[in-house]
Amino acid sequence: MSRITCSMLGSVLAVAALVALPAEAVCAETDPWREVFAGSEQLAQTDDPLVCILTIQHPDLIRKQLADKPVDQYSGLKLRRRVEESTGLRCLLVHFTELEGSDLDRPNVKAILITGRSKLVGPEHDRRFYPLIRETRIPIFGFCGGMQLISQAFSAEVVPLRKLREGEADPNPGYHPGQFKEWGYTPVRIVRRDPLFEGLPDEIVVREAHAFHVAETPAEFDLLASTAECPVQAIKHRTRPVYGTQFHPEVHDDDHPHGRVVVENFFRLAGLAAGNRRCRGLPVRR
Repeated sequence: MSRITCSMLGSVLAVAALVALPAEAVCAETDPWREVFAGSEQLAQTDDPLVCILTIQHPDLIRKQLADKPVDQYSGLKLRRRVEESTGLRCLLVHFTELEGSDLDRPNVKAILITGRSKLVGPEHDRRFYPLIRETRIPIFGFCGGMQLISQAFSAEVVPLRKLREGEADPNPGYHPGQFKEWGYTPVRIVRRDPLFEGLPDEIVVREAHAFHVAETPAEFDLLASTAECPVQAIKHRTRPVYGTQFHPEVHDDDHPHGRVVVENFFRLAGLAAGNRRCRGLPVRR
């Protein structure tokens, strides 16, 4: 058999082998989504202590981010790395369209972070997580849209911020044009001291990126922080370790470190500070 014929035969066999693979296997090898998000099966297969990041952003926007830049530059993976450094635990990203709230209510899940979102998927997906948010004893922290989801689970209403006044600048005209937005690093006033704000002044500067807000403090929660345009900036459940902030404490830099302190305080409240694990002789994952 000639070299050309052998080469052609090899190519045909390779294609045939690929076609013979289950569709799920092919997708897993080629879809960057699967490099980022764990499914319910992966959650069920481990008893190791975990922190889970529940991502509620619209899948279309995530796929665009994954297509526009290398997978390891996806913001969710950066957050996952920071969580692992802060807690010493393995951290999994999961997407709320791929599991039920009950999948997260496991003894080895030690904390749940709920992300923000700029585009809704549908109320039916939100409602699947209401029982978890209302009942679990696992510490939960929701950022921006995550706080809004927590509030909606307790029947609070999420509404647009006011309209822009005549001549008022729009910091992001492409996002809900004509609507007032809190955008960028913004002062937020603490109205009720809480361990979440330990080591911070009464006015913090944190990252905002929203055009909607929770109309009033949800039932069973205390109000912790406010701004003039958005009175419900931070909340805490009265009897369970459930927190929410309208601002984004997970986004911070050297010039604006207050958000980092807020997240670290939450992990300390949840008993997950990496320093505490070192004291117990437990491994710290890097």
